[in-house]
Amino acid sequence: MKLAMVLYHYFPYGGLQRDFARIAREAVRRGHEVVALVSDWHGDAIDGVNVQRIAVSGGSNHGRMRSFAKGVLAARETGEFDRVLGFNRLPGLDVYFAADSCFAEHVKSKPTPVRWLPRYATYLKLEQEMVAGDSPLFLFLNDDQRDEYLAHYALPEFRYTVLPPGIEQDRRQPENHERLRAEVRGSLGVNANETLVLFLGSGFKVKGLDRALKAFATTPTSTRLMIVGNDDSVPYLRKLDPAIRERVMVLGPRDDVPALMQAADLLLHPAYRESAGMVLLEATVAGLPVLTTDTCGYARHVKEAGSGEVIASPFCQKSLDAVLADMLRRLPGRWSEAGLAYAEQGSLYQLPATVLNCLESS
Repeated sequence: MKLAMVLYHYFPYGGLQRDFARIAREAVRRGHEVVALVSDWHGDAIDGVNVQRIAVSGGSNHGRMRSFAKGVLAARETGEFDRVLGFNRLPGLDVYFAADSCFAEHVKSKPTPVRWLPRYATYLKLEQEMVAGDSPLFLFLNDDQRDEYLAHYALPEFRYTVLPPGIEQDRRQPENHERLRAEVRGSLGVNANETLVLFLGSGFKVKGLDRALKAFATTPTSTRLMIVGNDDSVPYLRKLDPAIRERVMVLGPRDDVPALMQAADLLLHPAYRESAGMVLLEATVAGLPVLTTDTCGYARHVKEAGSGEVIASPFCQKSLDAVLADMLRRLPGRWSEAGLAYAEQGSLYQLPATVLNCLESS
């Protein structure tokens, strides 16, 4: 079939974008013709995927998203696509990969005047237009996300399914992990007596870099932090005491994340909210202990695996600081071994195949 995969903005370092790429590769592997409908594309091409840019206009993010939605509808109406798989909340999709939480749930706590602001009103309207009618099929990343949508929209059971995770096999701990760990730590200037904490993710505000830095500021001087991701860390770092700042490495976006996970001693991921949080599972199967918040969809896997600790809501910075201190004293603890055992579950790697099965049978 000829498949349109719709994503507003592609870049190679976001979790959603990596899911997009994995699904696209699986579609190509199965012999489908894949066209990526995007407003812009940054990064290398994906073999077998034809990129088609949709021109957008508008002076705001929500205005450009509305313009993009109109362009996607126009592309759909040409009739050249057998299926349209979307990764943003847009009308006219056959299947929606629900990478984001329900927007109606997000705005319900906002004062009524705020909900009327153009930004909120536009995104809510796009979500409502997507839900209306008989399409699309919703592919949820976890049960909590499904329940959020069902609390606001009357979706019959045949219109949704919950996907298994989709970790890439290269995230698992390799046989040469000890040598790899020594090499990477050496290249970073981290000695054997230092504890290396990893903060990983694009979008530092949502991922909780402010929380992570506050917690890190309470750690011993033998602890170092590396920040990896596609965002600007300067506004966060300028608030740090110079002595603490010296223990922080900012690496930017990286292609060698599996190696960095082997070099680290703990993943610190105190996100404000995430529908999934693939990094939590990636760290788990890599044998890297995890400290995260229960507002991440995949935090349940950390609990099930016993691969780390989860801070309960409502969030308390003192709790994060205390749990981090306790974990640093006990590393590697039981968390690493538990994560490696959890990695043996084949269901953790089936997301791309499941998405394609849904597309082919819909």
